[in-house]
Amino acid sequence: MSRVMSSHTGMTRVRERRSNDAVDAFGSHRVPQERSLGVVMGLSLTVLGCSGSYAAAGEACSGYLIRSGQTSVWVDCGPGTLSTLQQNIELTEVDAIIVSHHHPDHCAELPVVYNAYKYFTSVSKIKVVSTSDVRRVTDAFQSEGDSGDVFDWEIVADGSVCEVGDISVCFSRTDHPVETLAMRFSCGNQSIVYTSDTGKNWSVSKLGFGADIVLGEGTLLNHNVDSNIPHISCGHLAAEANEARAQQLIVTHVPPGSDPSKHLEEAAAVFDGQVELATTGRTFSTTNN
Repeated sequence: MSRVMSSHTGMTRVRERRSNDAVDAFGSHRVPQERSLGVVMGLSLTVLGCSGSYAAAGEACSGYLIRSGQTSVWVDCGPGTLSTLQQNIELTEVDAIIVSHHHPDHCAELPVVYNAYKYFTSVSKIKVVSTSDVRRVTDAFQSEGDSGDVFDWEIVADGSVCEVGDISVCFSRTDHPVETLAMRFSCGNQSIVYTSDTGKNWSVSKLGFGADIVLGEGTLLNHNVDSNIPHISCGHLAAEANEARAQQLIVTHVPPGSDPSKHLEEAAAVFDGQVELATTGRTFSTTNN
């Protein structure tokens, strides 16, 4: 049996689990606001943007806010996500920015973010965790070719682990034309896996098993899989999430012009647990599983 629910916050598809499955700009000073994350139990995931490849009308590209009770991490800075981030928290409340790869729909907001921090906040440096290519592209926008006066860079690669507050982040290189890192966020016994972009020659299970949430790219549908397109279908994503024994699957990176409900349906037909569609502004929590 399955059931579909729709609301202003998005769509949900649930399929029964099989029984055999185990200083402000230019001189004016801005007073930092007192930090307040609200009540965050476990880990939460807020969608800042989820359009695949380019932004649909009125939407933003890839960007997510991962929070624990103490820490806030901005994941991917696709075009439009700086605006939606500020609908949720202040720039001064971000503990780190993590960017999966240097394709523009995941990182193009970074040069604007640099200006925002440099001229419009009292933050001296903000930690940015990413690949060497993301730094190279971002540095190119600065007159002296270096963004290190504002961005405190930590370069990571396949197998790297970094700590941001009480959140530990593990990285795994995916199957994509440029160096692209999937990541697993862990806090206590709660975890969220983000696949970023990948082809079929990478597995969610490379980042371990039993994640509370898998946030996965579902760019394609089974009928339009093309070996020349370095992305996966929702059916493939769901099968990978099953193998990794994920509790909940969130489908993201749906390209403009494709019917999101079809992507949701294809994933729900395969995945054994709760399947949901990423929609901008929606928040998911590991404690709801």
